[in-house]
Amino acid sequence: MRPSSGFGLIEIMVSIVISLLASLAIYQTFSTSEGFRRATLGNGNAQSSGGIAIMQIQKDLERAGYGIGSKRALNCNVVSKNANYTGFGLVPVLITSVKNGSDQITILYSDSTAGGMPALFGDGTTHTNGDNQFANILLAGEFITGDLVVAWPDPGKGVQTDCPLFKVTCTNANCTDTGTTPADGSPPSTKDFVLRHDSATAPLWNSNVVNQPFPAQLPINTTQLFDFGSMVRRTYCVFLAGDTTNPCTNAADKIDGSLLSMDRPKDSAIKANSWKATSENVIQLKAQYGLDTTGGGDNLSSNVNSWTGTTPANLQQWQQLIAIRYAVLVRSNYPEKPKRDGSCDATASDAKFTWSGGEFNDPIDAQPSGTSWQCYRYTVHETVVPLRNQLRLNQPDLLS
Repeated sequence: MRPSSGFGLIEIMVSIVISLLASLAIYQTFSTSEGFRRATLGNGNAQSSGGIAIMQIQKDLERAGYGIGSKRALNCNVVSKNANYTGFGLVPVLITSVKNGSDQITILYSDSTAGGMPALFGDGTTHTNGDNQFANILLAGEFITGDLVVAWPDPGKGVQTDCPLFKVTCTNANCTDTGTTPADGSPPSTKDFVLRHDSATAPLWNSNVVNQPFPAQLPINTTQLFDFGSMVRRTYCVFLAGDTTNPCTNAADKIDGSLLSMDRPKDSAIKANSWKATSENVIQLKAQYGLDTTGGGDNLSSNVNSWTGTTPANLQQWQQLIAIRYAVLVRSNYPEKPKRDGSCDATASDAKFTWSGGEFNDPIDAQPSGTSWQCYRYTVHETVVPLRNQLRLNQPDLLS
């Protein structure tokens, strides 16, 4: 009879130790791999988010100011009957700075094919507050029904004034659809083109009450009409949950750390659903105006000799604006694993994030989880955008 065989106690204990060592090695490998995965994915997402944020703003800045037909009209006070859409400057870009917070960029431009050329008035044209149309208009063939048009009553060199904003209700031959021919309107049209602004058809925008939007009398010999189509006024803002300086009005239900954009509502106040998420993981936005204070050269962006976050205070300074530079501070998508004591050192506690215009503010903890900001890695993206429509305005003004 053969004796039975098996594992002894020592053999079992040795095998258990080997298994534990193997498990520990596997766990360490997994932990290291997971750390690399978080860092790689987080940095990749941060690079994508930053690139999207920069390009989205750049796309609109390249259109900024299109529709403003004269450099002397810059910063005229746009007024309309519409209480939700009045009292703003006719400027291509407005940077709103918030102390210890993110900046806000608002961009204004026309989306009309007629935005590049102001309409003028023919001989013998008049217009009073009670009139319902502009008659005998030159260079207005591309204006269409529904366009928002700014009337700039050129007050003279170096002077700024109110610019009435009205809505076109019909143009030229189309005005017969209302039962009244252009010649029957007020003032009657005898030649050229008609732009009607009837208050019954568009009561939100047009009225025959003084200063809603027209004054008692427009100086027709100097007034120009700028066609803005639907008039794009787009604002970019960073929403950060828990940031008490949050400049994104009423945006309380958006993703923490996201770049938001809003086309300013024309018939209502700003609401939460006015904002749309443009790019995630963006936690700060900084911007500055680029001014050519010497007027040298051909006003290319390389001639910027003053960068400032202070909004131009007068017409001369607005005319010096030729570029915008801006930057975004982007946070990685995933926090890195804390150390055993719960602290994080993915980013040093005294880290400073800089761009060409200075420093970003210290980050705040991620919400709503409250994850320490040091658990994330950060990248900075920035660029300079020449305002090409401003550069065009800075060329000799042949119409005014």
